[in-house]
Amino acid sequence: MVGQLIRLTFTIRRHSPSLRRTWGIVLGSAAVAATWAALLLARPGARSDVLTLVLIGWFVGWLVGPVLASGAAVLRPEYFTLLPLPRRRLAVGLFASAFVGVGGAVTALATPALIGHGVRSGSALAALVALPGALLFLVLCVAVSRTVYALLGAAMRTHVGVEIAAVQYGLLIATLMVGWLIVSPVLNAVPRLLDEGLPGTAMSTVLSWTPAGWPVRAVEAAGAGDLAGAAAWLGLLAGATALAVGAAVALLTPYVGNRTRRRRRAPLGTRVLARPGLLPGSELGAVVGKELRSWWRDPWRSLEIRTSIWFGLFLAGYGFIAGVPQIAVLAGAGVALMVALSGANLYGQDGTALWQLVVAQHPRAIRADVRGRQLGLIAYFGLPALLLSGVMIVLTGGHHLTLPVFAGLVALIGAGSGVAVLMSVLGVTPGVDPHRRVNATDAGENPFVIQVAMWLAGTLAAPTVVAAVFLATEPGWLPGWFPAATVAIAVLNAVVAFWGLGALAVRQLTNRLPETFARLRYPGLARPRTGAGWLDWFAGQAETEAVKAAAAKAKSGR
Repeated sequence: MVGQLIRLTFTIRRHSPSLRRTWGIVLGSAAVAATWAALLLARPGARSDVLTLVLIGWFVGWLVGPVLASGAAVLRPEYFTLLPLPRRRLAVGLFASAFVGVGGAVTALATPALIGHGVRSGSALAALVALPGALLFLVLCVAVSRTVYALLGAAMRTHVGVEIAAVQYGLLIATLMVGWLIVSPVLNAVPRLLDEGLPGTAMSTVLSWTPAGWPVRAVEAAGAGDLAGAAAWLGLLAGATALAVGAAVALLTPYVGNRTRRRRRAPLGTRVLARPGLLPGSELGAVVGKELRSWWRDPWRSLEIRTSIWFGLFLAGYGFIAGVPQIAVLAGAGVALMVALSGANLYGQDGTALWQLVVAQHPRAIRADVRGRQLGLIAYFGLPALLLSGVMIVLTGGHHLTLPVFAGLVALIGAGSGVAVLMSVLGVTPGVDPHRRVNATDAGENPFVIQVAMWLAGTLAAPTVVAAVFLATEPGWLPGWFPAATVAIAVLNAVVAFWGLGALAVRQLTNRLPETFARLRYPGLARPRTGAGWLDWFAGQAETEAVKAAAAKAKSGR
């Protein structure tokens, strides 16, 4: 069975999109080359620290890479739930199939650097100890990766799991946007690291106690003639590997049963929103209340707001690390920028619940639904953005940036709420059914729509952003009325974007509500190109891109 599952994985990988496989090979080969270059260029006194850091990089890559790329589960346990197969043997086979792919191949080429470390130490015993150390570390990386991936899928039903996923996504987005700020300092520190190792013994000691440091310490102990120490470190690594493999096999065992439990009390969001007088007793108030409850309760929606907050925090962290604390005041702007991206598929996140609006179609109901979703976005994202900006302004002492920062927040949140509902209507994409979701990337967002939403929100907020930049950088030669004008521009910018794009969404839903529901209920079916307006054209383009993305995902086995 194990061999058959491995061959099946090979077949799926072979028919996966070639571009992704090519990029994986290129990046993986570069990482392998960097690993061996670091080993060969490091001086003897710094080699242990350098190799430990490199192995930590591989370990972290296995932890977060499959989660972020949704690429760890080529074969999922639920595919085999109804087959009459021994559960434990099936789980072992699924675990073995996880080694198949670019990740396993490049890691198998990189971990022998431990053997090279033993050889360069001049001890044959160290080289012999490095061989099982390299094998155990490879198995540990794959086992921990599969364990974390499976746990995250289950934990996405809890707030703790959502928080873990949000930290990863927030760090990724912040790194992609401003990670270049620390590239230069890191590159400048590489020559010194290769010559001297890590500064101070405390940091070196702490890193050596991580799982990536255990095989290095075993090789070091063997090179020093300490057989007992080498055996102890290898035993610790073997024990951790056995635990990780056991956990991975247990989580890969197909499960049939009830995964739900009875709630003992009403959720916090219900208790707060149920207070009389908090929301108006109208259609709009009902939609706002429903949206606020959804953003609070649904882990997949909650992931969006938590990701935006962590994105803002990491944005500030990069600013402090790079010695540019002024960037930290933009943490709230990062949250505001995520409004358009996080809400770009609101109707898709609700599944096929749009049928309720179809059967009760009325202009007033449609208008209340769109406006209520906009207000829910503003309330749920606006408060964290304002609080985060205020805290960072106080911490950095940039009080002179208060007005331009908050003006930018108002414009970005207003524009983002308008863009979100319009994209949710035009680019509606069905997500994975809740009980089938394994990863945070199963929410069903359309990459094409996400890109358009990001650039459109930034473009619509540009008038306010330009005025805010002038106010922040050149306040000396500006007229006295310019601050008030900046505030007026921000408010007008936000109101026009909020109202105008919301009106377009209302009009599109009014004219194309059955077609919009059909795209959720029957995804992938050809959509008749009725109408010649740009809204219909964009909706057709969005559906075409969604079908292409779904076909590529199905072809790759995910």
